[in-house]
Amino acid sequence: MLLKWQCYLVQQYRRHGKYFVIFGLCLTINFLGHMIICGTNLSDGSLTHRNVHHNIYASLRSSASPKERHAFLVITILTGPVNFDRRKAIRETWLSSLPKDVQYYFMIGTKELPSEDRAALEYEQHQYKDLILLTNFKDSYYSLTSKVVSTFQWLDEHVDFQYVFKADDDTFARIDMISGELMKRLVAERFYWGFFDGRARVKKTGQWAEKNWILCDTYLPHARGGGYVLSRDLVQYISVNAEMLKQFNSEDISVGAWLGPLDIERKHDPRFDTEYRSRGCNNAYIVTHKQEVKDMREKFDLLQTGNKLCAKEFRTRNSYIYNWNVYPSSCCIRDDPSIP
Repeated sequence: MLLKWQCYLVQQYRRHGKYFVIFGLCLTINFLGHMIICGTNLSDGSLTHRNVHHNIYASLRSSASPKERHAFLVITILTGPVNFDRRKAIRETWLSSLPKDVQYYFMIGTKELPSEDRAALEYEQHQYKDLILLTNFKDSYYSLTSKVVSTFQWLDEHVDFQYVFKADDDTFARIDMISGELMKRLVAERFYWGFFDGRARVKKTGQWAEKNWILCDTYLPHARGGGYVLSRDLVQYISVNAEMLKQFNSEDISVGAWLGPLDIERKHDPRFDTEYRSRGCNNAYIVTHKQEVKDMREKFDLLQTGNKLCAKEFRTRNSYIYNWNVYPSSCCIRDDPSIP
């Protein structure tokens, strides 16, 4: 048994080099510690695949340096360097009264940024202290996948958290409801929550064309990018393996593909109005995408005065409940107008 493990490690080292050294060291230390402390007997079958998986994560976490920031839920908002008005509106609306143990950060790339824009960001940071300036990342609408990776790597290095809610600067969210539902979960791991799609055809033309997509004729099931929640272990998985993960043009499609093979809970929730265009307004929504500054302020005012999101509910198209019992190409039928 031990010889087989040694041969496997050698083979993987030849393939992955220095990245596998870290993994192998963590696994070896954990393996020896398990035998010494717990008296593991290999012959009794106690070293199962799930035990090894759990111990690998435990080793990675225990070997990490202490984090200087702590939160149950972290909100990361991807925003452009010059989008001050949107950030101001978000601060004054859906981020203005956060539940205890929730933190938020605006993620901005500053590499090759003009000096006047950098100075404006530094002044804004002095005022609010809620910007994370990614100095090694050049911010662009066409590099959002790299920005998500940089965001997750920053979180993994600096924050001790249980969940992350990834949003855009045109997203409106009810964080009290999101945090409240996450608090009810018994186990804060292997969790992916949002509005899922599994039958979207692969784009071959236009700005979001995926010319290197070869996995199948549709995108893999993924939560739409206007807002989704990941547990900490999934963020860490992406952070640690980033250099081996193929990046596609769309960040939400990339995250879905990266997490595709994993044994995790995918929770489809029609209260996430997070597609490429809004489905309208429904008082049940907890996340709404494609919102202008005036829309955010209007929704916030309505919540404050009447605990309703909408002045009048309306829809531009139907929603759906994701059917996980059929092939992804048949997952999502918009035939029930009662679904939010």
